[in-house]
Amino acid sequence: MNRPVLDELGLAHAAHADALARGDKTFVPVHTGTHDVRIGTLVDLLDRHTGLVPPRTGHLGNWEDIALGRSGPMDFNTAICRAGYGYPLIYGFTRTEAETEGGDEAYQPGSLIRHGRREVLTLRTWDGTGFVRRDRGRPLFCPVVQAEVDGELVPLVDLHWRRMRQIPEFRFRQWADVLVENDRLVTDMLTLLIEQADRTAKQGTRLSELISQAARPDGTVGRCDVIRDGSAYVLDGHRFPSARALAEAVLELVRALVEPAAFFARLGELPPVLPVMSLPLTNVLFGLLDTHHPEGAGKAAESPFVTHLHWGARAMAGCPPRRGGYLTRRSTVRSLRAIASPLVHHFDEARPLAFVLLPAQAFMLCPPSTSPADTELVGSLLAGLRAADPDDAYEATLGWLARHGERLSPYLRGRFRGGSGVPADGTPRPPAVPVEPDGFRDLTFRQACAAVAAFEEAYG
Repeated sequence: MNRPVLDELGLAHAAHADALARGDKTFVPVHTGTHDVRIGTLVDLLDRHTGLVPPRTGHLGNWEDIALGRSGPMDFNTAICRAGYGYPLIYGFTRTEAETEGGDEAYQPGSLIRHGRREVLTLRTWDGTGFVRRDRGRPLFCPVVQAEVDGELVPLVDLHWRRMRQIPEFRFRQWADVLVENDRLVTDMLTLLIEQADRTAKQGTRLSELISQAARPDGTVGRCDVIRDGSAYVLDGHRFPSARALAEAVLELVRALVEPAAFFARLGELPPVLPVMSLPLTNVLFGLLDTHHPEGAGKAAESPFVTHLHWGARAMAGCPPRRGGYLTRRSTVRSLRAIASPLVHHFDEARPLAFVLLPAQAFMLCPPSTSPADTELVGSLLAGLRAADPDDAYEATLGWLARHGERLSPYLRGRFRGGSGVPADGTPRPPAVPVEPDGFRDLTFRQACAAVAAFEEAYG
């Protein structure tokens, strides 16, 4: 299913499909936001290819109002996941919101949000002798946090996961589950990468590209130093006797997301500092471990290379060309290739990877069903964009907003404010479903990204 998907999207050349098939390349990112791929072409492809469901990577936290289509800037999740264009693959290595920067202000995992109202949770972490209350002075690393609920301590991960499982029509899956299901292979892969890191040529992997941070039981997490000492590795003063021991320690925090109660039961036995798997390594594993086939339909079927479709949001995909995401930055691509290459060359289970990035923000152009006037207005915008040169989509949208933007509802304009997340202002909002305006599927992802970037410029 690798080459046909690229051919149907018209991306085989951009993905260097022939070089991937020969093994000359091991990782090629393709951002559909820089190509003239119709949104409808992708939707039709997903209908035809049973079992192919691109992950929409979201964070642990408050999904109830997202699922009900009343989450403002997060409504693109609703459009993608409810329609079956993708499924929510939950990433849990995030931090609680706090008075200082660095926490997850979008999904707000340190609180419960119901009907637009926020209930701030009482949070506890381990201080070496017991779980003590923490204030909101600094963000806390979610996998090591417990919350007080009805007089009992509940792992924060478990609290949110129970609530998310009760949401109908959303097929949530934990990213950590995928790694734990393949823990032996992942440990072997990480061991190899650690052993080779910092020893190869300029294009090789660095240890900092595999282990980006260190977490402690008290909830602190931050950048770290990993130093090789003979066959051992020293992480922020704690010595791991071998590359495999360090790799196994990386999996401890992954397991904390899958079996949080078991993790807290043996917290006192674990090292005082634990390594956190880097985002570049995580992104490579998204593709190699087949997360685009959540039901396993594509197991062992993609050869000689893998085509991984992935819905990325603001940080990952951005809105090119005005605002790019992190995945296609030159420095990130270098890291991704340096990680993928030794895995492809040493493991039969790993294949060269075409990572096709789908910008989720395109669906921010779909107004809620509660605002039919917005749907009609945006439809008129899209009609103009389809008639214009694709290179002019950004300027054309800015001009249209200058003339007609004030007629759009405050809710729709508010989607594009910078730094906003699930609304928690107490305003009651009815449930809604994102509505695709006339002509939406005839837009290309390049046009849609340019239009969203213009909305962000106007209202961000």
